[in-house]
Amino acid sequence: MPNKKNTIRKKLLVRGRIILVLILLMIIASQVVVSILKKTSNEFFIEYNEMNTVQEFKLSLYQLLLQTNKYSLLDNPDDQTFFMILIHQANEKLMECQQVITESHDSKILSKFPQRLIRVENLAQIYFSLNKTENNHSKEDILNRMNEEITDGLKQIDILLIEIKTETAEYNKINSTVFNHSSLAILALGIIIFIIFIVGGLRFINNLTQPIFDLVSTTKRIISGERGIKVSIDTEDEFSILADSFNQMLDSLETTTVSKTYLDNILKNMFDSLIVTDRNLVVRSVNDSTSKLIGMEKSTIEGQSLSILFDQSDYIWKEERDIQEWKNIVENMVFMRHNSDKKIPVLITCAFLMNDSGDETGLVIVAHDLTLKKEIEKKLEQSRKQRQIDINEVQEEERMRIATDLHDGLGQMLTAVSYSSQEFHNIDNLTEDEKEELINKIQSQIHVAIKESKNLAHNLIPIVLKDFGLLVAIQNLIDKANEMYNISFSFNAFDFNERINAKLEKSLYRICQEALNNIVKHSRASNVNYQIFNQGNMIVLVIDDDGIGFDVSIYEEKSDKGIGLISMRERVQAFGGALTIDSQIGVGTEILIEIPCKQS
Repeated sequence: MPNKKNTIRKKLLVRGRIILVLILLMIIASQVVVSILKKTSNEFFIEYNEMNTVQEFKLSLYQLLLQTNKYSLLDNPDDQTFFMILIHQANEKLMECQQVITESHDSKILSKFPQRLIRVENLAQIYFSLNKTENNHSKEDILNRMNEEITDGLKQIDILLIEIKTETAEYNKINSTVFNHSSLAILALGIIIFIIFIVGGLRFINNLTQPIFDLVSTTKRIISGERGIKVSIDTEDEFSILADSFNQMLDSLETTTVSKTYLDNILKNMFDSLIVTDRNLVVRSVNDSTSKLIGMEKSTIEGQSLSILFDQSDYIWKEERDIQEWKNIVENMVFMRHNSDKKIPVLITCAFLMNDSGDETGLVIVAHDLTLKKEIEKKLEQSRKQRQIDINEVQEEERMRIATDLHDGLGQMLTAVSYSSQEFHNIDNLTEDEKEELINKIQSQIHVAIKESKNLAHNLIPIVLKDFGLLVAIQNLIDKANEMYNISFSFNAFDFNERINAKLEKSLYRICQEALNNIVKHSRASNVNYQIFNQGNMIVLVIDDDGIGFDVSIYEEKSDKGIGLISMRERVQAFGGALTIDSQIGVGTEILIEIPCKQS
């Protein structure tokens, strides 16, 4: 145990008391100086106020003097009201002076001024009562008497100002003396404190840092591979205890060998999160992946309950459970808790942490982040749902189209046949020519209905494709388009000596059909060209138009690209092919389809 007289705490208290006493002396000295300066500053303020008030009174007298001089020069005494206002102002300033002038000044000087101003006022009234025709000599005499009264008053005021200035200079001198002396005293105390601080502080710091330096030096030697060394510190304070504990630790380390760097590198480079707890589920250590996964610093996580990492009801963590129960609970958790309260899907594996005796001292938890996997599954599910919705929509549109064609086309034609057949009820009343005309009419209507039903059947299942192949079916599609729309369609086929796979033929025909529908609806084109090439192991289909085109980048970014283009792309991808769209606004569009194939 260290000597109580030499403990670090005792040394700090002694030095702290010395510094505290010196600081108190500085505070007392500063308070005395502030008190003296405050008193002299108040006196200085009073003198300044007195000087300012006397100066204003002197200014009012000067205004009276200037006005009397003006009358003597201009001989136009017609502004009696203004002169009386000046006398009134002078009386007000005189009253202010009498209020602020202290007893330290000659107050008798001001006591004579009321009578002096009354005399000036009486002389002014006499002066203004004289008319212009009266003797100018009398006027000049009155003005001279007024000037003498005012001039004599100004001289008395100057005497009073000199007294005030003298007192002000005295107070200023006192202030300077007090300030200089107090500055020297405080500076001296500051220098003494600074010297004590530096000398005592350096000595204390040296005594404090030398043992630490010895410990650091010994630690570095151990890291470099030296063994059997000891720390020698004989300061009879807490550092002696620390040195003894450090030497005991070195003795213990001699009997064990741990490759911490090797283990740290493994933990640092783990992709999955690793969490080690004790039996009470207090986190002992985590790796960098755990810190990144939940957005918290390792120092914040370590030492906390495991509950801060997992998203579960709080009551689960409050109950006391066996370590085996905790292991089962942790293994069944599917979410970890991010620092922002976001849930992170994870796959948990858990094992017991054993000591040398084989006892369970905690848990080793490995968490695999499933966020990316869940996002992909979510997108696939959304895509599947959207695809099903689109397919259902197309089916409904196709059903509506078929129903419309049946109702507006074939249905109307059969209705016309029905109406015509009703005329057979009156056939006995018809002539031979009318009978023949009726029969011809019904036959014509039935022929039109048969033709319409064939068209419907062809749109649903192109029979010509099955019987004559892809080229004839596409040509037939192009011919009908030229008949129905105000667009020039053309078709060219190259190197088709035999038919290809029937399923591929059907898909290519539907692609051509869908492209034609899109061109008619959206392109505003005047010319469209279909070209198909058989390259042996590859079928190449090129469709280009001179329409308005569109922005392909916007098309690629949108999730709702249009069921037509989606259908075309899916049909191509089903055979392992590729679909490329090249389009620019105002230039037109080119669709390139490449599909590997085997000859039928």
